[in-house]
Amino acid sequence: MKLHLTLSSLLLLACFKLSAQTNAIQFGIRAGVSGTWLSRTPGTDVQIRDAEKSGSGYFAGAFASFNVNRFSLQPAIIFNSLSSKTTEEVLSGDIVYRMYGKWRLYYIQVPVNLVYNIPVHGGKFYLGAGPYIGWALSGRFTPASNESPGQSSPANFSFKAKFGSDDRSNFKSFDYGANVVAGFEFDNGLMINAVHDLGLANIEVGNYPYEKTRTRSLGIALGYKF
Repeated sequence: MKLHLTLSSLLLLACFKLSAQTNAIQFGIRAGVSGTWLSRTPGTDVQIRDAEKSGSGYFAGAFASFNVNRFSLQPAIIFNSLSSKTTEEVLSGDIVYRMYGKWRLYYIQVPVNLVYNIPVHGGKFYLGAGPYIGWALSGRFTPASNESPGQSSPANFSFKAKFGSDDRSNFKSFDYGANVVAGFEFDNGLMINAVHDLGLANIEVGNYPYEKTRTRSLGIALGYKF
Protein backbone atom coordinates (compact mmCIF):
# COMPACT_ATOMS: atom_id res chain seq x y z
CA MET A 1 0.00 0.00 0.00
CA LYS A 2 2.78 2.42 0.92
CA LEU A 3 4.55 1.57 -2.33
CA HIS A 4 1.36 2.28 -4.32
CA LEU A 5 0.88 5.58 -2.49
CA THR A 6 4.48 6.54 -3.13
CA LEU A 7 4.25 5.69 -6.85
CA SER A 8 0.92 7.52 -7.13
CA SER A 9 2.39 10.58 -5.45
CA LEU A 10 5.40 10.56 -7.78
CA LEU A 11 3.12 10.16 -10.79
CA LEU A 12 0.91 13.07 -9.69
CA LEU A 13 4.00 15.19 -9.04
CA ALA A 14 5.40 14.36 -12.49
CA CYS A 15 2.07 15.23 -14.14
CA PHE A 16 1.93 18.50 -12.25
CA LYS A 17 5.45 19.46 -13.33
CA LEU A 18 4.72 18.45 -16.92
CA SER A 19 1.58 20.56 -16.90
CA ALA A 20 3.47 23.51 -15.45
CA GLN A 21 6.07 23.18 -18.23
CA THR A 22 3.56 22.86 -21.10
CA ASN A 23 4.35 26.34 -22.42
CA ALA A 24 8.07 26.21 -21.64
CA ILE A 25 8.79 25.32 -25.28
CA GLN A 26 6.52 26.46 -28.10
CA PHE A 27 6.74 26.54 -31.87
CA GLY A 28 5.32 28.93 -34.40
CA ILE A 29 5.24 30.21 -37.96
CA ARG A 30 5.25 33.72 -39.39
CA ALA A 31 5.16 35.46 -42.75
CA GLY A 32 5.05 39.05 -43.92
CA VAL A 33 5.96 41.80 -46.34
CA SER A 34 8.70 44.39 -46.09
CA GLY A 35 10.28 47.45 -47.56
CA THR A 36 13.88 46.58 -48.45
CA TRP A 37 16.94 48.27 -49.88
CA LEU A 38 20.70 48.07 -50.25
CA SER A 39 22.66 50.63 -48.26
CA ARG A 40 25.70 51.40 -50.41
CA THR A 41 28.80 53.54 -49.85
CA PRO A 42 30.46 54.77 -53.07
CA GLY A 43 34.19 54.59 -53.62
CA THR A 44 36.32 57.63 -52.95
CA ASP A 45 37.01 58.29 -56.63
CA VAL A 46 33.43 58.12 -57.93
CA GLN A 47 30.30 60.21 -57.72
CA ILE A 48 26.91 58.49 -57.75
CA ARG A 49 23.55 60.14 -58.41
CA ASP A 50 20.37 58.50 -57.03
CA ALA A 51 22.17 55.25 -56.29
CA GLU A 52 19.58 53.06 -54.53
CA LYS A 53 15.87 53.25 -53.72
CA SER A 54 13.71 50.94 -51.67
CA GLY A 55 11.87 47.98 -53.13
CA SER A 56 9.41 45.42 -51.82
CA GLY A 57 10.22 42.12 -50.16
CA TYR A 58 8.60 39.22 -48.38
CA PHE A 59 9.60 36.58 -45.85
CA ALA A 60 8.28 33.41 -44.23
CA GLY A 61 9.55 30.84 -41.79
CA ALA A 62 9.26 28.96 -38.52
CA PHE A 63 10.55 29.59 -35.02
CA ALA A 64 10.86 28.02 -31.58
CA SER A 65 10.25 29.83 -28.31
CA PHE A 66 12.02 28.78 -25.10
CA ASN A 67 10.10 30.56 -22.35
CA VAL A 68 11.39 31.40 -18.87
CA ASN A 69 9.13 33.72 -16.88
CA ARG A 70 8.74 36.87 -18.99
CA PHE A 71 11.70 36.12 -21.24
CA SER A 72 11.82 34.00 -24.38
CA LEU A 73 14.74 32.86 -26.50
CA GLN A 74 13.50 32.53 -30.07
CA PRO A 75 15.70 30.97 -32.79
CA ALA A 76 14.16 30.85 -36.26
CA ILE A 77 14.81 29.90 -39.85
CA ILE A 78 13.47 32.39 -42.40
CA PHE A 79 13.28 32.54 -46.19
CA ASN A 80 13.80 36.21 -47.06
CA SER A 81 13.38 37.99 -50.39
CA LEU A 82 14.60 41.58 -50.71
CA SER A 83 14.82 44.01 -53.59
CA SER A 84 16.44 47.35 -54.24
CA LYS A 85 15.77 49.70 -57.15
CA THR A 86 18.86 51.03 -58.89
CA THR A 87 18.77 54.31 -60.80
CA GLU A 88 22.42 55.20 -60.72
CA GLU A 89 24.84 57.23 -62.76
CA VAL A 90 28.43 56.69 -61.74
CA LEU A 91 30.94 59.37 -62.72
CA SER A 92 34.61 58.42 -62.65
CA GLY A 93 36.74 60.88 -64.56
CA ASP A 94 35.36 60.99 -68.10
CA ILE A 95 33.57 57.64 -67.74
CA VAL A 96 29.83 57.54 -67.07
CA TYR A 97 28.39 54.19 -65.99
CA ARG A 98 24.60 53.98 -66.04
CA MET A 99 22.44 51.28 -64.50
CA TYR A 100 18.65 51.36 -64.24
CA GLY A 101 16.66 48.49 -62.82
CA LYS A 102 16.14 46.34 -59.75
CA TRP A 103 18.08 43.76 -57.78
CA ARG A 104 16.11 40.86 -56.28
CA LEU A 105 18.06 38.73 -53.78
CA TYR A 106 16.97 35.61 -51.89
CA TYR A 107 18.43 34.53 -48.55
CA ILE A 108 18.02 31.92 -45.83
CA GLN A 109 18.36 33.71 -42.49
CA VAL A 110 18.79 32.28 -39.00
CA PRO A 111 17.98 34.93 -36.34
CA VAL A 112 18.15 34.32 -32.58
CA ASN A 113 16.18 36.89 -30.58
CA LEU A 114 15.91 37.46 -26.85
CA VAL A 115 12.32 38.60 -26.25
CA TYR A 116 10.73 40.29 -23.23
CA ASN A 117 6.99 39.74 -22.77
CA ILE A 118 4.56 42.13 -21.06
CA PRO A 119 1.26 40.37 -20.18
CA VAL A 120 -1.94 42.41 -20.56
CA HIS A 121 -5.62 41.58 -20.81
CA GLY A 122 -6.18 39.47 -23.91
CA GLY A 123 -2.55 38.68 -24.62
CA LYS A 124 0.89 40.21 -24.27
CA PHE A 125 3.13 42.79 -25.84
CA TYR A 126 6.66 41.73 -26.65
CA LEU A 127 9.93 43.38 -27.63
CA GLY A 128 13.11 41.63 -28.67
CA ALA A 129 16.41 41.85 -30.47
CA GLY A 130 19.28 39.64 -31.49
CA PRO A 131 21.78 38.68 -34.19
CA TYR A 132 21.18 36.84 -37.43
CA ILE A 133 23.27 35.11 -40.06
CA GLY A 134 22.25 34.59 -43.67
CA TRP A 135 23.24 32.69 -46.80
CA ALA A 136 22.43 33.86 -50.31
CA LEU A 137 20.41 31.40 -52.39
CA SER A 138 20.00 33.26 -55.68
CA GLY A 139 19.33 36.66 -57.18
CA ARG A 140 18.62 38.54 -60.38
CA PHE A 141 19.00 42.00 -61.87
CA THR A 142 16.05 43.19 -63.98
CA PRO A 143 16.42 46.37 -66.08
CA ALA A 144 13.84 49.13 -65.77
CA SER A 145 11.11 48.95 -68.40
CA ASN A 146 10.70 52.73 -68.52
CA GLU A 147 14.29 53.60 -69.33
CA SER A 148 14.32 56.79 -71.40
CA PRO A 149 15.77 56.85 -74.92
CA GLY A 150 19.34 58.04 -74.94
CA GLN A 151 20.07 56.66 -71.47
CA SER A 152 22.12 53.79 -72.82
CA SER A 153 23.13 51.36 -70.10
CA PRO A 154 25.48 48.37 -70.13
CA ALA A 155 22.95 46.67 -67.85
CA ASN A 156 20.08 46.64 -70.34
CA PHE A 157 19.32 42.93 -69.95
CA SER A 158 18.27 40.65 -67.13
CA PHE A 159 20.96 38.47 -65.55
CA LYS A 160 21.43 36.22 -62.55
CA ALA A 161 23.36 37.52 -59.57
CA LYS A 162 26.65 35.79 -58.90
CA PHE A 163 27.64 35.20 -55.28
CA GLY A 164 31.23 34.61 -54.21
CA SER A 165 34.50 36.38 -53.59
CA ASP A 166 36.07 36.61 -57.06
CA ASP A 167 35.97 39.57 -59.43
CA ARG A 168 33.11 38.06 -61.45
CA SER A 169 30.76 37.98 -58.44
CA ASN A 170 28.17 40.65 -57.72
CA PHE A 171 27.85 40.03 -53.97
CA LYS A 172 29.31 37.87 -51.23
CA SER A 173 27.37 34.79 -50.21
CA PHE A 174 27.45 35.30 -46.44
CA ASP A 175 25.52 37.99 -44.58
CA TYR A 176 25.03 38.82 -40.91
CA GLY A 177 23.48 41.56 -38.84
CA ALA A 178 21.03 42.43 -36.10
CA ASN A 179 17.26 42.60 -35.97
CA VAL A 180 14.65 44.15 -33.71
CA VAL A 181 11.12 42.81 -33.32
CA ALA A 182 8.08 44.23 -31.54
CA GLY A 183 4.48 43.13 -31.53
CA PHE A 184 1.45 41.67 -29.79
CA GLU A 185 0.49 38.05 -29.17
CA PHE A 186 -3.18 37.25 -28.51
CA ASP A 187 -4.21 34.57 -26.03
CA ASN A 188 -5.23 32.29 -28.92
CA GLY A 189 -1.65 32.32 -30.30
CA LEU A 190 -2.20 34.77 -33.17
CA MET A 191 0.68 37.25 -33.47
CA ILE A 192 1.31 40.52 -35.29
CA ASN A 193 4.68 42.23 -35.27
CA ALA A 194 7.06 44.63 -36.92
CA VAL A 195 10.65 43.60 -37.62
CA HIS A 196 13.70 45.56 -38.71
CA ASP A 197 16.77 43.81 -40.15
CA LEU A 198 20.00 45.78 -40.06
CA GLY A 199 22.71 44.15 -42.14
CA LEU A 200 26.20 44.65 -40.71
CA ALA A 201 28.22 42.60 -43.18
CA ASN A 202 29.74 44.25 -46.23
CA ILE A 203 28.49 42.04 -49.06
CA GLU A 204 30.31 44.10 -51.71
CA VAL A 205 32.97 42.04 -53.49
CA GLY A 206 35.24 44.77 -54.85
CA ASN A 207 35.61 48.47 -54.17
CA TYR A 208 34.37 49.91 -57.48
CA PRO A 209 32.07 51.66 -57.76
CA TYR A 210 31.01 50.83 -54.19
CA GLU A 211 33.22 50.30 -51.18
CA LYS A 212 30.42 48.88 -49.01
CA THR A 213 26.98 47.34 -49.55
CA ARG A 214 24.72 46.29 -46.69
CA THR A 215 21.18 44.86 -46.62
CA ARG A 216 18.25 46.61 -44.93
CA SER A 217 14.59 45.76 -44.41
CA LEU A 218 11.59 46.95 -42.41
CA GLY A 219 8.54 44.71 -42.41
CA ILE A 220 5.29 43.65 -40.79
CA ALA A 221 4.28 40.04 -40.21
CA LEU A 222 1.48 37.79 -39.03
CA GLY A 223 2.25 34.63 -37.11
CA TYR A 224 0.83 31.87 -35.02
CA LYS A 225 2.35 30.20 -31.95
CA PHE A 226 1.23 26.66 -31.18
